[in-house]
Amino acid sequence: MKLLLLLLACLPLCAARRLGRCEVARIFKEQGLDGFEGYALGNYVCMSFWESKWKTHKVRDSSNVGKDYGIFQINSFKWCDDGTAEGRNICGVKCGDLLNDDLKASIECAKIIVKREGLKAWDTWNDYCNGRKMKRWVKGCDLKRRH
Repeated sequence: MKLLLLLLACLPLCAARRLGRCEVARIFKEQGLDGFEGYALGNYVCMSFWESKWKTHKVRDSSNVGKDYGIFQINSFKWCDDGTAEGRNICGVKCGDLLNDDLKASIECAKIIVKREGLKAWDTWNDYCNGRKMKRWVKGCDLKRRH
């Protein structure tokens, strides 16, 4: 019985996976990140790689306060609710919702962050993406509109 409970508890995390570069680029484009707030799609692909290596289920303790969740490593103190009642939950989302493979909650929250603070809200974007060639992050990915 204990093993069954352990397996059931693991299902959401076991089902999560590491996405590929072009898959991430397609999802981001389909959900409106290409050109969002003036940033080319490659910026989002680059930043999310350096944040999570495109792992949808990644959770880590933040170097400051709270924990960071999902593909964008969105922090619980300011942006999402992890049940600790410490944070402000500006995105109005449960942090666990940022761990889904469909990325909808993560992208909507990232859009709120970018509207408020730009991509500079992520140190990794500043350190590894800002001012660099972003086309390489989407090169070879068939991103034409599908009808």
